[in-house]
Amino acid sequence: MSQQIFRSLTDFGFSAPQLQILRERLAVPQFVYFSGPAGGGKTKAALMVAWTYFQALNRPLRIDGQDMTTDQIRQAAKEHNAGILFNDMASVHDYMKAGYCLDCRMIALGIAFDGPAIAAQAHAYLLAYLPGLAIRNDVTVIAVGPGNEETGFSAYSVDFYVG
Repeated sequence: MSQQIFRSLTDFGFSAPQLQILRERLAVPQFVYFSGPAGGGKTKAALMVAWTYFQALNRPLRIDGQDMTTDQIRQAAKEHNAGILFNDMASVHDYMKAGYCLDCRMIALGIAFDGPAIAAQAHAYLLAYLPGLAIRNDVTVIAVGPGNEETGFSAYSVDFYVG
């Protein structure tokens, strides 16, 4: 893994208020959805968030969501896993499994295969797959895109939507 993954979240492009929101939201079951264009930094952002809020705090997190069945997700919840990471979500089935994590009282970190870098648009995209999330307040959308290269390092643009 690149050392860039381990830079602080503020260096990546997250603001202090966004990190406070994220800290509060990740204390309870939540669907955190990362969206953005290909090569826009979604996976790096998700891995940094996972590192910061799960591994560094010794909260168990699985990163093999795509390969898990619903029975395995249920078992992970029984084993007190705090969350599951779903990478490159592209099919309805991927989204349904991530949504099932909420039913099991876990956190789902979902990384879209490709999507918009504006959080409100990404939320609408997410609702196309899981319309039931529209009435829930346990969804956080983080849209990531390329930042300003003039800063001297490759910071990213981070946009939040909290539903």
